[in-house]
Amino acid sequence: MSSTVTTGKLIGAFRGQDGQPCYVMFEQTYESNCYPHTPRWSARAIGSSSQMIRAIFRSASACEGQSLVGAGGRTITPESYIAGWLAEMANPVAMANLDIILKAGKEWNSPLTMSAFNDSKPAMQAQGYGTQVAALEAGESVELSLYADSNLLGTLYDGMTLGAHRVIQSYNIPLSNPRDESLGYKPQKAKAYDVTSPRCMQVRDNDNVLMMGSDGQWRCEGWAYSIVAQFVASLWEAEVKEPGSYRKRIQALRASVENAEPMPATGVRVIVDTTVKV
Repeated sequence: MSSTVTTGKLIGAFRGQDGQPCYVMFEQTYESNCYPHTPRWSARAIGSSSQMIRAIFRSASACEGQSLVGAGGRTITPESYIAGWLAEMANPVAMANLDIILKAGKEWNSPLTMSAFNDSKPAMQAQGYGTQVAALEAGESVELSLYADSNLLGTLYDGMTLGAHRVIQSYNIPLSNPRDESLGYKPQKAKAYDVTSPRCMQVRDNDNVLMMGSDGQWRCEGWAYSIVAQFVASLWEAEVKEPGSYRKRIQALRASVENAEPMPATGVRVIVDTTVKV
């Protein structure tokens, strides 16, 4: 099975147009099935601290099924991967201002894909970029500033739809820049929060896991690693609200899934609701 191998993390930071810290996420990776194994740096995302947390947790979800592994192919957990990124966010490197060129196109490496451009038009216009939208529609290039237009760039390149590598080239990655702790993301850790340990059952002769919902109904949620991966990806909002809670929450969910008892062989009624879309 092919995996993405992560070999380096870096967070660049600067004061955005609203005066708050804005971050750029860089990661060094290579693909296990591509030779030679040459790690390369790439810009992943631009945005606020909460946007970075969302991008980090989304990437971390791939660790659970080993689609994302550590150097040399070693297995890494979402928890350790997230911890590494949070350490970078706490003490980022200073990010210099950059000229950002936008152009909408159909090429695979276009700064803006046509579909992403069409989807982002309302947000661009709402932020006062109507003139730039018209220019892009006419096939023209538009020049922005990383500092002055950070909010829009965070909307376009938050790592969810488009990656920041489309507008920040590898030679602009601030590998040798000094650290600036004043721009760091260091929230006070939450002291109290809920940790969910849902009831689970293992389907006999199958890799699927049943989970009891808040309504008391059992549902087939898929394979164990997939359940944990989806949970990790969705956990970012809880982490923003209750910093430091991710580790115990992930571990509790994983323990419930992995220690699920086998479904009883008798006395079980299976109901298939054909009205529910899958």
